[in-house]
Amino acid sequence: MFCRNCGAELPDDSRFCTNCGCDLAAAGGQMPQYHNTRTSGRTRPASYLVLSILVLIFCCVPFGIVGIVYASKVDSCWNAGKEEDAIMFSRKARNWCLWGIFLTAGLWIAYIILLALGISWAAWWDGYDTYLTWLP
Repeated sequence: MFCRNCGAELPDDSRFCTNCGCDLAAAGGQMPQYHNTRTSGRTRPASYLVLSILVLIFCCVPFGIVGIVYASKVDSCWNAGKEEDAIMFSRKARNWCLWGIFLTAGLWIAYIILLALGISWAAWWDGYDTYLTWLP
């Protein structure tokens, strides 16, 4: 038997869902049977939850938060039999994580370039001042 609310697989004599707490007896014995996702031929999409957490910690907080929100929806949709939604949420979580990584990498590259330009300008200016002091 499967829970009508979250799609979790349960023993046949269950009264409440152990995953979401839904009352299974309220349906009057009419429980919709979700198809078994293990036999549907598709593999479970990656949730990218770990990558989202790493983006949150090391890269860009807003992109990491949105990635975590989408990553948390992947498993629940997959367990409920909504394969297309699970794949869509997986792609969205991956895209938000990649955008956060690329944005952070771009900002670091721009920072290093500006730092190098500042150092070279300061060295040039210091050399220019030294040259002016030697003039009569």
